[in-house]
Amino acid sequence: MNDPMSAPEKSRGSLSLGLRCLLLLILILAVVVFASRMVTYHQLSQQKDQLLDQKEAYEEQIKRAEYDMNDSIDYDDIIRIARERFNLAFPDDTVIYSGQGVQP
Repeated sequence: MNDPMSAPEKSRGSLSLGLRCLLLLILILAVVVFASRMVTYHQLSQQKDQLLDQKEAYEEQIKRAEYDMNDSIDYDDIIRIARERFNLAFPDDTVIYSGQGVQP
């Protein structure tokens, strides 16, 4: 009736259940940490792409500025710069507005 082997088996079974719960908790924490790190990685990846796009735009601006500064500027270059940067036009030019507040 009172079996001496049944008591250690019960404690071993409860220890096994406790160990299972601990391992499950560690697994859940690992998944949560992994998911949060993946979200952070994705955000940083998007920020990197945006910064690379900005870098390319700045490099293009630098190339244009170097071209405008280093080469001798002739009359056609002056007209091009006035039209592109300052939206200027000759008095006899026909100017068409888009109606959206932005001049062509």
